[in-house]
Amino acid sequence: MLHSTASDDPVKRPAERDHMNRSCLIAIVALPAIISSVAFAQHGLASENGRRLYDAHCAQCHGERLQNAGISFDLRTLNGNERDRFEISVLDGKGTQMPPWRGTLETIEIEQLWAYIRENAQD
Repeated sequence: MLHSTASDDPVKRPAERDHMNRSCLIAIVALPAIISSVAFAQHGLASENGRRLYDAHCAQCHGERLQNAGISFDLRTLNGNERDRFEISVLDGKGTQMPPWRGTLETIEIEQLWAYIRENAQD
């Protein structure tokens, strides 16, 4: 004689489906929160790495902790929609005022600098 399993038992199938449906619903509801917390943690890490890069490469001219002494551009005034402007300035420099960092900073490092700047932006 063959042994039946719970999934073979027509009486137990709806209960199993209800349990599976509840589990799926919980996962669907929880997923955005999990993704948000991971993204927040990644942003925090990017910002911290950006601060380190800023201290090493930018603070001499742009000021400690983005506190500009008025001799260079105040990076805190960059708006969120000025990301491209920031990257072009970093990569290509600004005439005699700022050297180009192309070949020195990697794309991920520019992203990290941007995260640090945006976290401390004045807008």
